[in-house]
Amino acid sequence: MAKRACERRLIVVMCSLTIFVLSGCWNYREVDKMTTVAGIAIDKGEKEGEIRLTVEVVDGLGGKDAMSIGSSRISLSGHTMFEIVRRMITESGNRLYWAHAKSIILSEEIARDGAAKVIDWYVRDSETRSDIHILVSGEETAEEVLSSKSNSDEPFSYKIDEILKNENSVSNSPVMEIFDFADTINTPGISSILPMVYSSENKGKKTASIHGLAVFDIDKMLGTMDANKTKFALFLRDEIKGGILTLGGYNRLPGISLEIFKNKTKVEPVLVDGQIEIRVKTHTVTAVDEAQEDVDYYTSKGRAEIESMAEEMVVEEMEKAIEIAQKRYKQDIFGFGSRIHKKFPKEWKTLEPDWDEKFSRLKVSVQAKVEIKGTASTKKSINTEDENY
Repeated sequence: MAKRACERRLIVVMCSLTIFVLSGCWNYREVDKMTTVAGIAIDKGEKEGEIRLTVEVVDGLGGKDAMSIGSSRISLSGHTMFEIVRRMITESGNRLYWAHAKSIILSEEIARDGAAKVIDWYVRDSETRSDIHILVSGEETAEEVLSSKSNSDEPFSYKIDEILKNENSVSNSPVMEIFDFADTINTPGISSILPMVYSSENKGKKTASIHGLAVFDIDKMLGTMDANKTKFALFLRDEIKGGILTLGGYNRLPGISLEIFKNKTKVEPVLVDGQIEIRVKTHTVTAVDEAQEDVDYYTSKGRAEIESMAEEMVVEEMEKAIEIAQKRYKQDIFGFGSRIHKKFPKEWKTLEPDWDEKFSRLKVSVQAKVEIKGTASTKKSINTEDENY
C-alpha cells in the first residue's frame, strides 16, 4: 500500500510539472502585436556611410473563404543595421518578428564593399535564425528585386524560397544559408560563393530568376560566373543533386538531354615529386529524357558512345570553371585547400599564407564517368521519315 501511495504522489508531481511546461513559452509574445518579416534587402544609402534596409512584411488579407497572405515593404536608412531595425518599429507600429524571414538580398555594391559588416547583426541577434538564405542582386539594387510583384499575392520572398528549394532539379545556382556563408568566410582553404538573383518579367509581371554565382575574396565580391559555369563549379564542390546534361541542341547533333539522378565527386590531393596536385573524379548516373534526332541510345554500343561524349563534355566544362577560378579570380571556390589541409596538414602550413597565389598555379586533373541507366518511357526517337508500305 505504501508503495502504491508513493507511485500516486509521483504521478501527481509529474502531471503538475507538465502543466507548467505546456502552459506557455518564456519568450512568448502576442502575434497581433508583432509584424512578421518575410525578406530583407540591403543597399547603400543615398548619404555617405549609410545603409538602406528594406524589409518585406507579411499582411493578412481577408477573403471570403479563408485568410490570404499579401505583403508590403518598409524602407529606412541609417548608419548601422540594428539602429535601422529599431527605428522600423515606429514605421510598422509593432516589433518585427524575424524568425520567419526567408531571404537576405545584398546589392552588388554592398557585396563588393564587404558583406560581413552588414550581416553581423543578423548572425549575432538572438531573435533571428541562421537558416535564412542569402543572395546577391543582379539588378542595380537589392530593393529592386524585393519590390518585384510576382504572379501570386504571396510575399515575393516566399517565391524566392520556393525557387531555392527546387534548385536541386536545375543546379544552375548554389544554395547558401547565412550561417554557412559566415562560416566559410572564416574557413581557410575555401572561398565563399553566393547565388545571383534577378528580377525578370513573365506575362507583364515581375518574378525572380536565380542563376549563376558571385565569387568572394573573404567577404568581398570580385565577380560572377554564369549559370552553365556554375553548374560545373557545383560538380567540383560535390554539390550536384540533379539537373540536366545537354549534348548538342536544336539542329546540332546529337540533341540529347540527360537527366542527372545522382552524382558523386571525389577530390583527392596527391604528392607528386614533392608538389601537391589535385585529382578530381566524378561519377554521374543519368537517364535519356530527350532525343531530338534518331540517335542510338537503346543499344549498349549506342549508350557507350553517348556516355563517352557526355564524359568529354563534363571534363571540358569543369576545366573551364577551374580556369576561371584560378586565372580570373584566384579564389579557391571548390575547397581544394581544405582537402589539402585535412590530408597534408604539414604541407598546408607552408601553402596557407599565400594560398590564393598558390591556388592559381595548382595542377588539377579531371576525370568523369557518366552512366546512362534508363531511357525514360520511350525506347526510340520519334520517326519523322516517310515509310514505304
